Amino acid sequence: MASIDSANDYSRLQELSESDFEIADGQPNIQGWDVRDSEKNKIGEVDELLFNPQSRKVRYIILHMENNDIGLEDGRIFIPIGVAELDEEQDNVIIPDVTKAQILALPLYERGREIDADTEAQIRNVFVKPDAPAMLGTDFYDHDHFNETKFYGKRRQPGNDTVSQSYLDTPEV
Repeated sequence: MASIDSANDYSRLQELSESDFEIADGQPNIQGWDVRDSEKNKIGEVDELLFNPQSRKVRYIILHMENNDIGLEDGRIFIPIGVAELDEEQDNVIIPDVTKAQILALPLYERGREIDADTEAQIRNVFVKPDAPAMLGTDFYDHDHFNETKFYGKRRQPGNDTVSQSYLDTPEV
């Protein structure tokens, strides 16, 4: 099994809302969208996106489980971007084949707390399927759970799940 090492910068993930970045033009801002399972049950809504500012890639959706249809307690959890799919017609994010047991096994997200290698491994292991190919290579984010084409589907080409630097006012010198 590959390890998460310093090259992956897992400790450098940032909340999109607390950064100077924004969603790239032409891409949907999914914050506030409902998150549903394959049966269309509401699991919660997208509260935040965690991304790596160096690669400009979204790694996790932070799901707020408030007001869900499946009896989950309120809290926030991590969903790897490649586990979810967009339903732009309904402004929903779908997590196909997710079970309540999987959701309950995910660690809770705490705003501002650094995400360590053990937490990311725990998240990945929740979604590993028995027939899934082994994780090869040394890059943790090469795993299928972070495959942006699974999230964006046919909507766009791979590699475009980036966030762009926002145009901020700079102080006059």
